[in-house]
Amino acid sequence: MIARPPPAVSSDTLFAVQYLRAAAALAVVFFHVSVLSQETWALDPERIDHVGAAGVDLFFVISGFIMAMIVARPGRFDGRDFWIRRVARVVPAYWLITLLVFVLAWTLPSLFNSTVASLHNLVVSLSFVALEQSDGNTGPLLVVGWTLNYEMAFYVLVAVTAGLFADRRLITASAVIIAIVGAGVLIHPVNPTLEFYSNPILLEFVFGILVYHAWKWGGGRALGARRPISIVIFALGIILLASQWERPLQDWRPFFWGVPAMAVLYGGLGALTFTSPLLARLGDWSYALYITHVFVVTFYIKHLMSAIHPISLPWQAHYLIMTVAALAVAAVFYTLVERPLSRLMLARLRRPRPHPVPEPSHGA
Repeated sequence: MIARPPPAVSSDTLFAVQYLRAAAALAVVFFHVSVLSQETWALDPERIDHVGAAGVDLFFVISGFIMAMIVARPGRFDGRDFWIRRVARVVPAYWLITLLVFVLAWTLPSLFNSTVASLHNLVVSLSFVALEQSDGNTGPLLVVGWTLNYEMAFYVLVAVTAGLFADRRLITASAVIIAIVGAGVLIHPVNPTLEFYSNPILLEFVFGILVYHAWKWGGGRALGARRPISIVIFALGIILLASQWERPLQDWRPFFWGVPAMAVLYGGLGALTFTSPLLARLGDWSYALYITHVFVVTFYIKHLMSAIHPISLPWQAHYLIMTVAALAVAAVFYTLVERPLSRLMLARLRRPRPHPVPEPSHGA
């Protein structure tokens, strides 16, 4: 008797993930608009849209889900191809933006508040490792790049546990994350690198893995048959996030934002069953939007808004202008830079290594 393969990933599910990627990136954009507005005009810090930062938490949950889905695919797990795909997807665009920040901070340091353009900081930033830099911080030159340090660490853990230990369900990876976070809670490491890599936010990758297994256990496509339940779970996750609109960042972040993000993803897999090429395209742009929006938001708030100050515009109009501008920049960056560079690196890394031709023996 031939065993049936696991249910294939439905196109609806992939579209749902694309939609949520776009939503997560836009949430981070709105968070930085709120924070930078407060810093620029000394507004009430209690009115900051803190929950917009939960877009990062949704990204981490989605990442855990995607990695679990990739590793669980039938057939032999190819650790080399897995790592090549991750590097080609993340590294080229991030390196280019990081180099841009370095050049700007080196030539126009007045544009930055605390960014230090040193070669040490540049090397550390390009390494995707949260090492202490010359300014005492572990954050990279690109302010939003700290999340990619977590992503890369998670990819390494997935590659090791799935490749070396054949753990296709990522149980070992989840256990390692839980153990590291638990040790961090008990020990409270003073070293900034150890503190960074034991942060409870790592649990959100485990949340994503749990969502994948719950979705798979429910039959994948069969989840759509229980669409009313999915819609309720999806709506509950959104309500839980919205109810904490002004809750500041804190140690319980995985509980207050990670758990609702998990509900949003799990419910969204069954609720977001419609097909929208536009929203799917926004999902394609989500990484480009994430790593470029800070430039757009900063330029608009610190420079353009002062120039158009005599023109009375409601805050909704400013949000709309910045959102459209950030999406336009992301679309151009994705089309002309991110996607071509990613494809180029993927082709280069996949190129088979030439085998040396043995020299003929002179004694023959």
